[in-house]
Amino acid sequence: MGGSIRAIALFGMLAGAIAADAADARGHDLTDVTPLPLVHGVNRIPNFDGKGHQADIVWAWRENMNAHGYGIYSVLMPQPNSADDWALVTFESRSGGQQNSEEALRDQPFDDEQSVASVRFVKARWRGKAETLAISAQRDLSNAVSYIDAAPVDFTIYRLTANAEGTIGWPFYYFDQIDRFRSDERYCNSDWALTAVLALPLPKNYRGPRTPTGCIP
Repeated sequence: MGGSIRAIALFGMLAGAIAADAADARGHDLTDVTPLPLVHGVNRIPNFDGKGHQADIVWAWRENMNAHGYGIYSVLMPQPNSADDWALVTFESRSGGQQNSEEALRDQPFDDEQSVASVRFVKARWRGKAETLAISAQRDLSNAVSYIDAAPVDFTIYRLTANAEGTIGWPFYYFDQIDRFRSDERYCNSDWALTAVLALPLPKNYRGPRTPTGCIP
């Protein structure tokens, strides 16, 4: 009985968080989302691109001997027409009129209760089309006094893309930015923000507050 009551209460908080920030999901066109489960180390993902090509997602921890270590996510795929030669998949984004190319994404769990940045890889439909996506959520702490302060969250959605035309200067495969927006609400945990705004499931080891904004009451 107690477990049922707790489950109902949690569902209510999640529903309230999603409803409260429904405006944040404006036009992201993201449906039928299936997160790719990852563990620390090398994750072999079959049919990563939906066309039969596999990939390795390497999730490694960069220790800092304090609360500011972070996870690094690198993606590798076999080069076209090769099973032995692997290529790095980059992340291409645009900000302030500039094209930015990154070789990896990073999260920043801080103390796990006030996560600053989170990363997810998912299979989903974007505007009705099946895609492989990478999603990052980054709390903007530029005006915060401490890590526990509520802050707006910047979301970036990337789509796996093949350089089919062999454009010079671009890799064989890359994640191309297809959407970037900022939350209307302020959050104390980037994992919780992904749930409130994009309805992504919480990590199994989530330790943050389960309040509408993920902040300590």
